Amino acid sequence: MSKTKKDYVCSCHKITKSDMKNEIKDGVTEFKLLQKNTKIGTKCSSCKKENKKRFAKYLKKQKKKQVTT
Repeated sequence: MSKTKKDYVCSCHKITKSDMKNEIKDGVTEFKLLQKNTKIGTKCSSCKKENKKRFAKYLKKQKKKQVTT
């Protein structure tokens, strides 16, 4: 199944929610490192603020999972 524009959280670099979650699972704990690895929010920056919030939310969920397992 191909991705559509609505699947991307950063359409400039074609980054999806899954890409972000996978980065967190791989140990990324800072938004700056996420940007370095994926380039998310580095072109037009229109998604940066929302993705910082999304990243914090996903990171919190991942940490919670680690505590319960």
